[in-house]
Amino acid sequence: MASLGQDLKRERELRGISLKEISSSTKISLRFLQALEEDRLDMLPGNFFIKAILKSYAKFIGLEEDYVLNKYYEDSLEQDQSLESKQTKRKTRPAVKKNIKRLILGGALIIILLLFLFFLYYLFFLKKQTLPPTEVPKASTQLQKEMSLPPSRDESLAELIPDEAALTIEISFIEETWLQVWADGVLKVDGLKQPGEKLTVKANEELLIHTGNAGGISYILNNKQGKKLGPRGSVISNIRITLKNYQRFLAQEEETIVGLDK
Repeated sequence: MASLGQDLKRERELRGISLKEISSSTKISLRFLQALEEDRLDMLPGNFFIKAILKSYAKFIGLEEDYVLNKYYEDSLEQDQSLESKQTKRKTRPAVKKNIKRLILGGALIIILLLFLFFLYYLFFLKKQTLPPTEVPKASTQLQKEMSLPPSRDESLAELIPDEAALTIEISFIEETWLQVWADGVLKVDGLKQPGEKLTVKANEELLIHTGNAGGISYILNNKQGKKLGPRGSVISNIRITLKNYQRFLAQEEETIVGLDK
């Protein structure tokens, strides 16, 4: 049975389409397309990127995207089942003895703990019986006044200080670009964008960006111009922008560093 990569390569060649044509139109790296046809999916940066490449590839050569994705899921399922069967065969020793040892050890620890608590209770009870009753000293009037005073101005101001601001990115597309944006672990943007399109994504803690054409976008991060993510046509993934490091992605930060080098 032919693999997914072999099927794609055969369909492409039947249509007389070259990998360079697909790469030039979809902005996907040529080496990623070659790895896809050779079933070397380990060279691609994760399942999300594999699906995006499959969709763009299928759309360009005229195949149905659902057919290609279903074929990918079937191949992945067969690989997972094969791996699970191998792992099951390796497990030859039963874990009954380990469980018995754990139960014995747990029971011994519980008995020791109960004996220790009983000892403490017995010791405390004897001391309580032998010690004479003592009067609880009353707090002085001055101490009572200090305890009833309102919090200082510094403490009130500390409570009014707001938390760290959230992250807001405004993206403008200069060229046709595939883009995927995650905000706090939630997928917000996924697909191929055209020149002139704009979008805004907000996150409380982290933004994760993957792009198939790093030079095809410009962006504003927290109302400040962002620096370029990379050259035109380059594929860059796992761009993490957080509340701690977002200033490194600002254009003014880049200009400051260049000025210090001079």
